[in-house]
Formats: sequence, structure tokens, C-alpha cells
Amino acid sequence: MYQIIGIAAAFICLPFLTRIKRLGFGGALLITGLLMSLFAGIAPETVKDSLIAVFTTSSLQNSMLAVIMIGMLGTILKRYGILDKIVRNLEVLIHNPKIILMLLPAILGMLPVPGGAMLSAPFVKDISENMHLAANRRTVINLAFRHVTPMFLIPFGSSMLLVNSILPEIGIYRLIALNIPLAICYVIAAYQFFLRNVAYEPTQAQGSAGVAVKNLVINFFPIYSIVLINLIFGFPMWISVLISLILTVFLSQEKRTYLQTAWKGVNFSTLFMLIGVYFVQNLIKSQAGVMQLCSNLFLSSSGLSVLFVIMLISVVLGLATGLNLVSLGILLPLIQMLPISVDEKLIYVFFVCIWSFIGYYYSPLHLCQILSNSYMGCSMGEAFKENIKLMPVLAIASFVLYYFYRLVLL
Repeated sequence: MYQIIGIAAAFICLPFLTRIKRLGFGGALLITGLLMSLFAGIAPETVKDSLIAVFTTSSLQNSMLAVIMIGMLGTILKRYGILDKIVRNLEVLIHNPKIILMLLPAILGMLPVPGGAMLSAPFVKDISENMHLAANRRTVINLAFRHVTPMFLIPFGSSMLLVNSILPEIGIYRLIALNIPLAICYVIAAYQFFLRNVAYEPTQAQGSAGVAVKNLVINFFPIYSIVLINLIFGFPMWISVLISLILTVFLSQEKRTYLQTAWKGVNFSTLFMLIGVYFVQNLIKSQAGVMQLCSNLFLSSSGLSVLFVIMLISVVLGLATGLNLVSLGILLPLIQMLPISVDEKLIYVFFVCIWSFIGYYYSPLHLCQILSNSYMGCSMGEAFKENIKLMPVLAIASFVLYYFYRLVLL
């Protein structure tokens, strides 16, 4: 029991550590891990092995390499105007600015980079100003539609990569299939709350629809090719992204600076954050007593009480850190240890992913929210009043779909 108390005490320190800007999230997590070892009496040898395992475990190596490659690809697509071409061709095909406001953040969200809301914020602001939307409505439109793809629908998002590194047996594409009904509920609710009653004038972008479709197929290639390569050849995700990155050079007009630009996209802060997440995760997994206690808690509790435990851990850690990877990194190993079927693990992971997203999404430390609010000229409180409308929909959908999937799959 003292180990549980020690781990809890270390995590209480985490929100305060994240406020030290020089540390960053990665440094805060590493220090949390060290405090955890001190408070819980974890042997120095175990601490060393847990840190070494971050760099020597193949699944963790694959995840970190994929994050590096995605950052490079996102920088390339932005630097060489490929994202702008996607926007311009969408406007030729779609003359309803409300639909464009939904699509643009979701499309640009396919590149899961830290603070990625800033990729779509300029487009959302320009379009929504013409529709006379208030600043808080602009920011929640940008945030809501931007997060649906990286969190639930693409296999190379940070959350999905983490899930795949811990529970590869559940099948990442099976999880995405379960997420699709949730994503549909999410998008419909966001439209109803933020866009349904908004007046608009049709856009007047000129051009051939056939040419626009052709251009979209070409410029979307770096994104959809990742999934195709992964599905057809079964390569690790980082190799699939690397191949896409290499092929994207043919869309670039400045090939001499391609490698230099790609290198600028390496996000060391994100990599450092992942190292911290995996270090803490390995420390917790190394404590057999803690894992056994948590496993017994899952097995001895009724289905509903287990779900409430998941909700509590996910929301508290998400709000405290502004990260969903922390709660995922703690809860997924517990699910992995459970003596239950793969299908039941899949359903638990589905529920965990929703609530880890909720805790992260509404956190005042959520980087996308901070940046989007700043760009749109909106306060945190004003944005929260709009954004909170989605919370009941996500919460209800999580329970309804969880029990529906249990009925169908088990």
C-alpha cells in the first residue's frame, strides 16, 4: 500500500513541476518518476533499468521514431505550401464555409504536432470573421474539429502509437473502427452547438472541379500514403511515415533545402515528453505489488465502478498535466495485465481513450487551447463556456458505446 501512496504523492507534485517552463513536460515527468522512486522506495537498479528500457524496447523505439517523422512531415507540408494548396482546392469544391470550417481543422489535425491548432487557426479565423463569429466560437470550432482525427481516427497519432506500443494485440485499426461512431457523434454535436444557426454567404472560389479533385489527391498523398503503406506492407508506423516523407520530395519545388527543412521539424520537446511518459510507465509496471493491486481492483469491482475509476484517473491526470499520454501510460499497462480476452481489453482501451481525451481537452494547460485562445483573442473562461457543451455528449457516448460493444463483441 505504501507504494500506491508514494506514486500518488509523486503525481501530486506533477502539476507544480509543469509550471516550471525550463523543465518542460518531459523534464517534469522525469522528475516525477524520480520522486516516485524515492517516495515508493523503488530500488536505484530498477530506476536505471526502467530508463534504459525506454531506449531499448523495440515498441517504444518505433513510437518515438514515428513521432519524429510526423513532425518532419508536418513541417515539410507547411513550408512548401502543400497545406495551402489543400485549402484552396477545397474551396473550389465546397462553397459552404461552414463545411470548410469543419473540414480544415480535421484535415490539418491529421498531422499530430504539439500546438497543432496553430496550423488551422489562421484559416479558421479568416473564414469565421466573414461570418461574424465571436472569438470564443472561433476558438472552439478550431479546437473541436481539429482534435477528432488525431485522437480517434488516424493510426499515427501520438495516442494511437502509445496504444500500439503497449497493447499491439488489440489491433490499432480495430480500435479506430470502434472510434468511428464516437467521432460521428462528436462531429454532429460540435456542428449543432457551434455552427448550425450561423448565417453564411457561399464562397466564390473559381476553378475546375475536376482539377481541384486531382490536386487534392496529389497533395493529400503524404497523409493517406502512410496508412496505405502500413496496411499493405505491414511496416512499422515510423517506416511508413519515413517512406511517405521521402516520396513527398516530389511535391516540393525546393529540393535542395528539403533535408534542412525536414530536420527543422524534429520536435525534441515532444520526444523528451514521450521519454518521460515511458519512464514513468516502466517504473509503475516494475512494481509487481502495485500492478497486482490494480488488477485485483479491476477484477473485484463491478463493471460500472471500474469505469468510474478509469474516469477519475483520466480526468484528474489530464486536467493536471494538459496531456492525455500520462493517463494512457498508466492505465493501459493495467489493462494489459488483466487476465481477460483481447476483445474485452479492446473495449476497455476504447473507454480509456475517450476519458483520457476529455481530461486533456479541458485542461487549462492544454497547449492547443492556449495557442488557439491567444490567436483568436479569447479568454480561457469564454472558450470554456462554449467548449463545455461537448462534455455531456462525449460522456454519454462513452458509456452507451462501451456497453453496446460489450454486447456485440463479448
